[in-house]
Amino acid sequence: MSKFLFLFGNTPQLSLLELDTVYPELKSKVFVGGELDGRLALVEMDKEELKEKDFLNRLGGLVKIFQVEKILDFDSSLTELKNAVLECLISKSQQPHFSFYQKGKGQKAINHGQIKDLLKEKGYRSRYFKGSLDGSAFALHQESSQEIFLYHSLEGIFLSSLIAVQDIDDWTKRDRAKPYFNRKKGMLPPKVARMLVNIASGMWLAEDGQRSIKEAKVFDPFCGTGTILIEALQLGSQVYGADLDEQAVWGTRENLEWFANAYQVESQNFAKQIFMADVGQLSQEKLGDQKIDLLITEPFLGRQTPKEAELANIFKGLEKLYLGAFNNFSKILNPGAKIGIIFPKVVAEHQVFSLDHLIDKLNTKGYNLLVPPLLYARSGARVQREVYFFTFN
Repeated sequence: MSKFLFLFGNTPQLSLLELDTVYPELKSKVFVGGELDGRLALVEMDKEELKEKDFLNRLGGLVKIFQVEKILDFDSSLTELKNAVLECLISKSQQPHFSFYQKGKGQKAINHGQIKDLLKEKGYRSRYFKGSLDGSAFALHQESSQEIFLYHSLEGIFLSSLIAVQDIDDWTKRDRAKPYFNRKKGMLPPKVARMLVNIASGMWLAEDGQRSIKEAKVFDPFCGTGTILIEALQLGSQVYGADLDEQAVWGTRENLEWFANAYQVESQNFAKQIFMADVGQLSQEKLGDQKIDLLITEPFLGRQTPKEAELANIFKGLEKLYLGAFNNFSKILNPGAKIGIIFPKVVAEHQVFSLDHLIDKLNTKGYNLLVPPLLYARSGARVQREVYFFTFN
């Protein structure tokens, strides 16, 4: 068995839930505290399993994978650390082309210049390129290049090398190359949409070993530009969407057809499966008598830059919208259906506005909360999102 470090993106709680839900058989241990609080997980498996699971193409929240080459004692000397890095580089190339960086508490005063000098003393030619933990993985695109990462924790110093990285160019393509784009709709990033789909579907699949993701009927009643449905389509699910805006319905159909062609995914009857409807008028008939297994959506969250004096009335309107939506969802959901939905939250100067108080009301309507709400927001953001996952009884 080998050890690996999984680096999550900027939504670590959501990313960890995604990893644990999609791959429940894995044992992951998250490092808590410090500058990488919750963003780094230690995972143990064999290398063949790593290849088979194709983590980075499946998971939206995973950014990089490092293989742990050696774990040194926390109090290892600077000389011991330098020699360990040197051995790692030489073992992979006689002319190392490398990047080096470290994170965590108790970092040693070691830099790439010292490593280059040591390599030179031992008769090895080397080249250095500047890399960073969150930067692009230059190492994976150059022959014989290595990206070395040292993570310092109380459990030891983890000497690791980069072996896989998320294809940021592909995620950018999914986001920006779509034929239909609307700055007021579809603001959810594709990677977050993938996490929502993965978590909800993972919860649904876990309840019945005979189920298949391709059997799942996924519905987004606020489809916008189709971001969530695109990610469900990529996984092979049957997708259905609705929106009150006729242009959004047309645009979602266009985007799904574009994605099916661009990514060679089997097309579906989008003209029928994506339709115009108010969330308060959902019916079984509009879905072609299909019942839904996974309802995943980001409803209207209110104005992006609201004034504090307006927030009380805004949230009264949002409460009415959400309660009405959940009342109608019950008409189209299969028993045991999973719901992944985003609630708005605004941190104003004098008060925090949210819809948390709806949870008890939703419970009486047959919607049971599966995990505590997860915050999705930029640091210090005033308008935030809370991600909720429910099961419908």
